[in-house]
Amino acid sequence: MGFLPEWGAQFPTPNSTALDAPPGYITLYAAFFREGNFRLPMTKFTAAVLKNYGLHISQINALGLPRVTHFEFICRAGRIEPTFEMFNVFYTVTYTGGFYSFNSRTGNVVPCSSNTPKSLHDWKQKFFYIRRGVIPMDMHYRAISEGIPMVNVASGFCSASMVQEVDRESDFYFST
Repeated sequence: MGFLPEWGAQFPTPNSTALDAPPGYITLYAAFFREGNFRLPMTKFTAAVLKNYGLHISQINALGLPRVTHFEFICRAGRIEPTFEMFNVFYTVTYTGGFYSFNSRTGNVVPCSSNTPKSLHDWKQKFFYIRRGVIPMDMHYRAISEGIPMVNVASGFCSASMVQEVDRESDFYFST
């Protein structure tokens, strides 16, 4: 991975953990970039998802971030501006093994993509630190005691034409 020198990317020292980021740095996982197609600078859409759910990027598991980036790709491929409200129609936040993720909502909403990875091995051991300012937003580091963020779908939003269009684009790009 190539990063600009001013981003100050650092590999951890032996026996360091993801929680040992130096002051002024945050932890990012290599799988975000490989499996999730995450890129820096971070898009406004990804920032909006994190902000509205009240999550810090280092708390997202390697299976959750691809759902955010894939949703954005689907929208942009269909010339639809992705919004948090649309993402929230299709996904909800879950918490497992110390990390937050985004899973398909149950009920009347068709999953946006069923072809995202189902498992990744050893992704937690492959991380690095990067200057906090590279992601220019105030990210909340959610304590376990705060629980899982629950954001209700905006009233009537499931019937919006844009959401139906996202569903159509998803079928086109991810049909098997």
